[in-house]
Amino acid sequence: MKYFFDNCICYRYADMLRALEVDAVALREELAENIKDPDLLAQMRGSDRVYITADTSQTTRLAEARALKEAGITALFFGPFWSKQKRWPQAVWLLKHWPLIDGFEAGVQKGTCAEIKQNGRALVFTL
Repeated sequence: MKYFFDNCICYRYADMLRALEVDAVALREELAENIKDPDLLAQMRGSDRVYITADTSQTTRLAEARALKEAGITALFFGPFWSKQKRWPQAVWLLKHWPLIDGFEAGVQKGTCAEIKQNGRALVFTL
């Protein structure tokens, strides 16, 4: 399984996690940076990858929510706290909470969507 980080999360965080032996990749490493979200999600359809993003509006914009549901992938959305932080605090938060995030993901069925709260806990939701 591979964690797939959306463009709204610094691509260097995937590098940081790989340095710690986490199977992670940033979108820009595999696809065009300007790919539209519905196209990205369509390409991920059926994948075992875990999609990680901070773009919570993907769950409310009709085309994106539909594409996410059809993709059937596990998707983790960092809550609103994420975008309020600068890069260093984000990196520290990610390292501190990664064991919780990884543990949550390991215990859920493929296709689960969840918001990751500031305390690192996940809140599962359905589209």
